[in-house]
Amino acid sequence: METLDQSHFKQTATRSRVNQNHWDLDAVLPLGYQIAPNYFDRVTDEVHQNFCRLLSRDVYSEGDSQSLYDHIINRSNEMSPAFLAMLDLWLTDELKHYEALRRTNHCIAGISFDAMDQQFADRVHEIEPIAVVLVDEFTFLVTLMFDEIGSVYSYRRDLWEYYRHYGPAIQRIGHHLIQDEGMHFNNAAVLLLNQYRDRFDEVPNLLTQIESLETHLKKYHKTFFLDHAQEQYRFPPCFNAVLIRLILARLGLGQRPDRLELQELWQWIPHDCQTPIFGDE
Repeated sequence: METLDQSHFKQTATRSRVNQNHWDLDAVLPLGYQIAPNYFDRVTDEVHQNFCRLLSRDVYSEGDSQSLYDHIINRSNEMSPAFLAMLDLWLTDELKHYEALRRTNHCIAGISFDAMDQQFADRVHEIEPIAVVLVDEFTFLVTLMFDEIGSVYSYRRDLWEYYRHYGPAIQRIGHHLIQDEGMHFNNAAVLLLNQYRDRFDEVPNLLTQIESLETHLKKYHKTFFLDHAQEQYRFPPCFNAVLIRLILARLGLGQRPDRLELQELWQWIPHDCQTPIFGDE
C-alpha cells in the first residue's frame, strides 16, 4: 500500500487547477454515532486522555477558520476572483472539519454540543499578532501552504497515535482531514504558480519570517493560522525546516525532502518518551 508521501503528493504535484475533495460527513460519522465499547477497552487511559486533550484544541482551531475568512473577505476588493473562489472552497472544508471534530469530540470525550458551542462563542480571535502574514493575497497563499502542510503531517501523526484506535468511522475522519489539508496546500500552490511567479524570489525569506513568527508567538491567537505554535513539542526540531523545503519543491524552487525525512515528521518520538505527550497550555 502506498504511503501518504508516495500517493497523495504524487497526485497533487501534477494538478494545475484548484480542486476539492468530496465526502459526506453524515455518511462517515452521523449525528448520534456511538463508538463500540470494545474500542475504548483496547486503549490505555493515557492515550485516551491525551486524545481528549488534543481534540479540545483541534475542534476550535478548525472553527477559527471563519474568523480568518471574515477578515480576508472584508478586504475582498484587494483579492483576485480566483483567490476568492478558492477561499470559499477552503472555508467549506474547514467548517466541515469543525463539525467532524465536534462529533468526534462528543463520541470520544462525551462533551455535549451545547458545551462546545459555548466554548467556541467565548473565544477571542486576535488578528493583529499575525497581520504580517496577511499583507496581501500573495503572503496569505504562502502562509496557507505552510500552515496546511503542517496540518497534513500533524494529522498524519494524530491518525497513527489516536484516530485509528477508535474504529473505522473515526479512522476515516482522520484520513479525510489529511486529504483535505493536502488539497488546500496544493490549491494554494496552484494559485501562486498561476499568478505570482514574478514574486517567487520573495518566497524563501517569507517562509523564514513565517517560521520565526510561529516560533516566537508562544501561544495560538485563535485565528486558524499558525495553530501549531501550541504543540511544537510534539514534533522533531527539523519539522518546519523540512516543511519549508517541501513547499519550495512544490513551487519548483528547490529539491524535495527524501522519504525518510518526511516520515520522521510524524513518526518522531521525543527522547525518553514512549507515549504521546502534551505540554502546558
